[in-house]
Amino acid sequence: MKRQEVIIYAQTYDFKNDEGHLVPAGEIHILSKKQALSNEKGVSNGHRIAQVEVPFEVAQRIIGQVPAVCEIEYEITVVNKALVLLPSNVQVIKEIESLNILEETDPISAFG
Repeated sequence: MKRQEVIIYAQTYDFKNDEGHLVPAGEIHILSKKQALSNEKGVSNGHRIAQVEVPFEVAQRIIGQVPAVCEIEYEITVVNKALVLLPSNVQVIKEIESLNILEETDPISAFG
């Protein structure tokens, strides 16, 4: 299954597996569609972020290009006896210049 999503963050890292060996891995953060939810506990509105582990190569390929609109190919995998959709391939369609609403300023120079 393929979907277009906005990826706002990507990183690579190493972790130690059960045998103590360093294993390269990756992580991406996907911005959800805007949501307006209401239940007995209250109301929420805005975007949620999905933090997803991906293969090292997937994260490494898009670092430096995010935030971006990407085409993500998902594969169905079994994790703890449950079916889970995991990104197996990510292609950048269009880079997004900035998601900052306000321009960041240097706080030290503001007092200069």
